[in-house]
Amino acid sequence: MAAAAVTRAAQIPFSLQRSHQQQQQPQEPAAVLEHPHLPAHSLRVVSPPPSICDPSVKSYSGYLDVDVDLLSKHGSKDGAFSINKHEKDGRTKGAIEHFYFWAFESRNDPKTDPVVLWLNGGPGCSSFTGLLMELGPCNAVDPASRDGKPGAEKNPWAWNNNATMIFLDQPVGVGYSYVDWANKSRTDKPPSRVFSAESAAKDASAFLHLLAMHMGQDIFKGDGDAFTSFHIAGESYAGRYIPLLANQIVEDNKKILKHPEMGLKPLPLESVLIGNGITSPQHQFPAYVEYTCTRKSGAKNPLLPKDKCKKMNESIPTCLTLVEKCNRKDKHGKTYDTPACQAASNYCETALSSPYDSLKKSPYDWQHPAKYAEEDWVAAFLNDADTKTALGVDGKGPGDKHDGVFVGCSDSVYANFAETGDGSRSSTWAVSSILSASVRVLTYSGRRDFICNYLGNRAWSEDLEWSGKSDYNKVELVDWFVDADKKVKGGQYKNWGDLTYAIVDDAGHFVPHDKPQAALGMFNAWLHGEHPGHL
Repeated sequence: MAAAAVTRAAQIPFSLQRSHQQQQQPQEPAAVLEHPHLPAHSLRVVSPPPSICDPSVKSYSGYLDVDVDLLSKHGSKDGAFSINKHEKDGRTKGAIEHFYFWAFESRNDPKTDPVVLWLNGGPGCSSFTGLLMELGPCNAVDPASRDGKPGAEKNPWAWNNNATMIFLDQPVGVGYSYVDWANKSRTDKPPSRVFSAESAAKDASAFLHLLAMHMGQDIFKGDGDAFTSFHIAGESYAGRYIPLLANQIVEDNKKILKHPEMGLKPLPLESVLIGNGITSPQHQFPAYVEYTCTRKSGAKNPLLPKDKCKKMNESIPTCLTLVEKCNRKDKHGKTYDTPACQAASNYCETALSSPYDSLKKSPYDWQHPAKYAEEDWVAAFLNDADTKTALGVDGKGPGDKHDGVFVGCSDSVYANFAETGDGSRSSTWAVSSILSASVRVLTYSGRRDFICNYLGNRAWSEDLEWSGKSDYNKVELVDWFVDADKKVKGGQYKNWGDLTYAIVDDAGHFVPHDKPQAALGMFNAWLHGEHPGHL
């Protein structure tokens, strides 16, 4: 349901800043960034005109191109990274995948500030939601206020105030990302290969390495061929993407260190920030009941009536049994039982989250109407011909129908993930793994969000198996503040070692949208604070 709700309502990226008459000029030919030990991956990069978003910073956009045949050819243990080969039946033979990104240099000091990758969820929703509605350099405005022409205004609370931000649309089929054929004369529909968070993580790791090795040379200001420090942030289904991607990077870094002859450098991954994420269905499905059937949502009365709550409570044991079976290892060490995962998602979402629909409120904020007006602003801007020219977007590839139409959330990608039951798979094992590698973890939640609520996120953080578990669980929540004078309260948090859990007051699922100043304060404290892990 977390994913399903996002599919309905998260098409919220925005339009961008320009004059009514200004036309964006065609791009120069894209630079192509490659590495011999990543033979299946290459980056096409252009630099859009600054006026399209924030004139004060330089941005880069383009595609990670992935030759699926070369992935199979070089997919042995001798390759740079472990990857997923295409299906044995050859259905994806001849396919080329294209992952779209847009990155913005820090407004402060691009040479020394951290680099942060932002991912939105779904599965199947564009990271331009975060870019253009929440924390990017510009916020969309209503086209009706500009005589029907899409536009935007500078965002003073952008997270690139003190960090270089990268926004990536993955897997293929999301936003401007797509798959086509190497043989352009083929007319049959090209297949997707990525149907799970594990698969998505492998390509994203290669993308980041290609970016990092060209830092300060072909792309970004920087000192040498590396990021100064690197972090991954995101929200919603990114609560599943982020831990797996971070763990993939940790494992790839180990391989790089063992094979210096490859000429690659480890990514300096320091932390992850998971915003209102779906990370542990075992803990978060039952939290739907606690959130709606008590006053812990912050409402004066429980959100749902007693009769519905009774049925929901009675459904919890069956839901948990199915989730446990989904995540159980078999005798061969295989972790997931796909039919059980499908059954868990179907049952738990129907029994525990769908009763919320009767409220006719957004699952992202029980005080907000079901629809966010910004959805339409986003689609208008990102489907504008001037925008696509400026961003170097390929012609007919993107869109669910491969017609070039930007879709904020892809129904087909969501359906592909649903077929694997990916939404009922736990990602907490990966959180434990990266903590053991000294990667700091922040899981934060807007208090008014239902679909990935603060109760479920606290529950999994306290049940997580890691070296600091007992000490972390002894820590009580304390207030954190937006301002240095500690007059403006942002919410509450707790920290021990490398694990931090935070609540953001007066915010829903889209924390930077609802409380932009508090969100930026939290972000900067996490990246730049004197006491790591404390807000």
